[in-house]
Amino acid sequence: MYNACHPFGRRQFLRSMTALAALVATPTVRMAEAVTLEPTLSPFALGVASGSPSTDGFVLWTRLLGDEIPAEQAVRVDWELFDPASPGERVATGQAVAVPELGHSVHVEVTGLTADRWYGYRFRVGAALSRSGRARTLPAATALPPRLRFAYASCQNWEGGYYGAYRHMAAEKLDLLLFVGDYIYEAASSPDPKAVRRHQLPAAHTLQAFRARYALYKSDPLLQAMHAQCPWLVIWDDHEVENDYAGRHSIYNTDNFLSRRAAGYQAFYEHMPLRASTLMAGVEGLQQGAELRIYDSVAFGQLAAFHLLDCRQYRDAPLCPDQTTAQHTTGCMAADRARSMLGAQQEQWLAERLQQSAQRGIRWNVLASQSRVTPANYPDGAGNKVTVDRWDGYPEARSRLLQTIAHHKPRNPLIIGGDIHQNWVARVHQNPYDIRSPVIASEFIGTSISSRMGRAQATADRHAARNPHCLLSNTEKRGYGVVELTPAQAEVTLRVLDTVRDEDSPVGTLARFVVEDGKPLRPAP
Repeated sequence: MYNACHPFGRRQFLRSMTALAALVATPTVRMAEAVTLEPTLSPFALGVASGSPSTDGFVLWTRLLGDEIPAEQAVRVDWELFDPASPGERVATGQAVAVPELGHSVHVEVTGLTADRWYGYRFRVGAALSRSGRARTLPAATALPPRLRFAYASCQNWEGGYYGAYRHMAAEKLDLLLFVGDYIYEAASSPDPKAVRRHQLPAAHTLQAFRARYALYKSDPLLQAMHAQCPWLVIWDDHEVENDYAGRHSIYNTDNFLSRRAAGYQAFYEHMPLRASTLMAGVEGLQQGAELRIYDSVAFGQLAAFHLLDCRQYRDAPLCPDQTTAQHTTGCMAADRARSMLGAQQEQWLAERLQQSAQRGIRWNVLASQSRVTPANYPDGAGNKVTVDRWDGYPEARSRLLQTIAHHKPRNPLIIGGDIHQNWVARVHQNPYDIRSPVIASEFIGTSISSRMGRAQATADRHAARNPHCLLSNTEKRGYGVVELTPAQAEVTLRVLDTVRDEDSPVGTLARFVVEDGKPLRPAP
């Protein structure tokens, strides 16, 4: 949907993205222009990260920050890989360039490495050395690893609480972390008296404001430590731009919304360990609606495939744009059955990936969807009494998603999401409003890292009782989930903090669930 209030937004975005794509496509040219610095203070205040892993490499990330970084000049950055068991033993070295047009962020795409191996890495500017991080390559495509252990997390509102969850997550011995959205919150400082910590930043509308917001969040030492611990697979939700936006539609009729969205997307790229192809594919796909291509598939050998979805950028506007929920009879059902959450191109891409996965016999298929797929309105039926921002508000699109899964029969689909600030575990039925229909997937929606949930547990219990596909609904605790996959089963552990008001809060286990190969999920004994 095009927002007629901003007739030049797309043209401006195209020029901006094309220029940025040219930057990442010509690193040698920019290296010749880069200055060599000898800073007196560390320029690595935002830490380091790795992500976008493959069988022979990964992306290494950092962003230079500080008064000694020249605002208009590119800066030379050295990087090195080493054996984690022997930090003095270098495996590879190289140079990168931090350009001002990308906020002096660095995205090093390392290739030619050994499959299924851990590496240490660090950056250097002059004599200033970054902290060390850990990255890993993925197993070979034909390998069947005995185990994969990953966590999922979302919704880390700065003011909502401390990031104590990451302190415990760092001790979980993870291969990967799957972050499913709301890495930042874009609003101005909250007057909420329950806020745990505050910032003084205005609402983020411009690129500089989004950069400042990411710099605030990434200043947290526990978040930095978790980024350094293992590779992250990342997708966004709404707060990386604006609450509850849908594609090119602002439900608040925000002025210059497309410019705001472009700034939010660029800042996301600048602060995440993403490949340059994310930017390039966005430029190449502009005419088809793709503007920053984050949807992707990542395979962990024959054991698991991650299908990372983008449920924000391509979705149609809600049918009830002025209401939080749809109470009337027609609800959110559309005469146009093509109404979509993913967009036609991404729907087709996902169908092809699930078909390929089924043909390869991959044991587990993880679909990362920002929000809950199973309904929260089971007694009311499709389109009625729904939260219009979620899959309930796009029942036609959800039906196509479920039919795609049922048709291609990828092995053991696990749908993982966030957004709702509560733990929600459910069986996914082919007909989401008939629990007599076949179970075709399992769903695990994670609670938040720190964002508050306003619903009382007693209310959540009554709500869950009205939705018989739901096995667990908990609104009280913040935390994360840990998934351990073997060829025979998936075990999912819900880890929760006592409180997010204390950085040193202890962690406990709320519940465990098991999905055996080819069987519906069940509570663990």
